[in-house]
Amino acid sequence: MARKTKEDAQKTRQQLIEAAIVEFSTRGVASTTLTDIAEAAGVTRGAIYWHFSSKSEIFNAIWDQQLPLCDLIFDQLSLTNNDDPLCVLRERFIAALQYISRTPRQRALLQILYHKCEFNNEMTSECEIRRRIGFNYDNVRMLLEKGLAWGIISPQMNIDLTLIVFHGFFSGLIKNWLMNSENYNLYQQAPALVDNILATLNITRVPPVTYPVAS
Repeated sequence: MARKTKEDAQKTRQQLIEAAIVEFSTRGVASTTLTDIAEAAGVTRGAIYWHFSSKSEIFNAIWDQQLPLCDLIFDQLSLTNNDDPLCVLRERFIAALQYISRTPRQRALLQILYHKCEFNNEMTSECEIRRRIGFNYDNVRMLLEKGLAWGIISPQMNIDLTLIVFHGFFSGLIKNWLMNSENYNLYQQAPALVDNILATLNITRVPPVTYPVAS
């Protein structure tokens, strides 16, 4: 019975987290009340205080359990670090955009981050959230350095500046798409969008373009 009670408690806690994600992404963090979250989760307000002492604590719990995007798309990748680094980079960028476009939970999380949150001192900072779940500088730097070593990328390319460009491109693209996702089909256009940003690099050989069939 004790184990059952513990499992039930964990299930309720996760229900509250999932409800909070939806409510925060729809209403905004500041405009969402604990009562809103309780009603969305189908539990009493008292159940929230059994698991969380405040709205900020629920907010922090959301990001504490969230995996980096590179981990979430891992099983969708066919290429490894031993393959052509530019093809690997292209595949990972496309997979990331397509995962965001077709996964409501991921879209909701990014909606909160980009559009629905005013941070305070009790909340995990925006910088820390981005560091945990966002653009992985180390992985991209490794692939670019390998591209330089293989002679695929011009030695005149500045990797630090390229990382800034990549980050700005993808952050801006996702932020603007979330404002009105009906403007274009991000899933279908992800390959073309990635190819265009890669084309701005000082590359001596462009990887072959093969667009996956949209599902």
